[in-house]
Amino acid sequence: MSCSSGAALLALWRGIHQSSAVLAEDGHLSATRRGPWRPRLFRTTLAVVATTLVLMAPPAVGAAGRHAPVRMPDLIGRHRVDVYRIMRNNGLYFITEGPGSNIDRWYEVTAQSPRPGTEIAWHGEARLTVTNVNPRGPRAVPRLIDLTHAEALLAMRQAQLYFLPVGPGSANGTWKVVLSQSVAPGTKVAWHAEITVRVAMSKPAPIKAVAPVATPPAVAAGGVINGTGYKIGVATWYNYIPGRCATWYLPKGTRITIRDLATGQAITCVISDRESHEGNHVVDLSETQFSQLAPLWKGVISVKVTW
Repeated sequence: MSCSSGAALLALWRGIHQSSAVLAEDGHLSATRRGPWRPRLFRTTLAVVATTLVLMAPPAVGAAGRHAPVRMPDLIGRHRVDVYRIMRNNGLYFITEGPGSNIDRWYEVTAQSPRPGTEIAWHGEARLTVTNVNPRGPRAVPRLIDLTHAEALLAMRQAQLYFLPVGPGSANGTWKVVLSQSVAPGTKVAWHAEITVRVAMSKPAPIKAVAPVATPPAVAAGGVINGTGYKIGVATWYNYIPGRCATWYLPKGTRITIRDLATGQAITCVISDRESHEGNHVVDLSETQFSQLAPLWKGVISVKVTW
């Protein structure tokens, strides 16, 4: 307690024991001295005044404590709302830079300084690099056909998508190469969506391309050309299992080769479904197989089917 506080208490003591009072004596006013107050009332008043003086007294120089440093939290990949909450709870400030930072419309943190775990002064300031690209928005499916096991995993991890392998080696993860995929490359899908890929233990020998030929007049007129071990007509596509297809004239389980007459490119598939016998249709392909021959928007292409 300071000297001024002690002097104030001493003055209070004397004032309490020697306080003046005005009394009426025979109709006249006169000053006199009152006796001491009751001990309990005096002690209570003294304690209240002493406490008030101590609380109001300024702290001694050097008595104020300092807040301990805190460790910089890991904010990379965190959403804007999470960043505000975490930094507030840690007693830290931050500034942002990057797309969306000037209008506070960014989505997540891509880099930070200082690094996570670094000691930083309480109420210190960190610098965050942010992006306004929605990390959970739709994204394009990468092309996985002909990629190895490791390459397919990397491509899907970067796209933040999942895939289900089907085929030899898929049960124990020993497959080597992707043969086809259920969703055509470039198709927009939801974040963390899953597609099916047909895999194999080895890459099949490529089918040799041949020179393109014009669509035969009979096919163009809506007919089908029949030959020994082949048919010429048109192919369409539908949402089906990659590597599988449908015909109306061959038994299920038959492996066929489909060659695009306009480009000479060819693919193979296994018949596992039936299509109706209409017009010049000779095969219905999965969208994955069709996209290997022509863009899906074409819808119909002239082909030669051999078996």
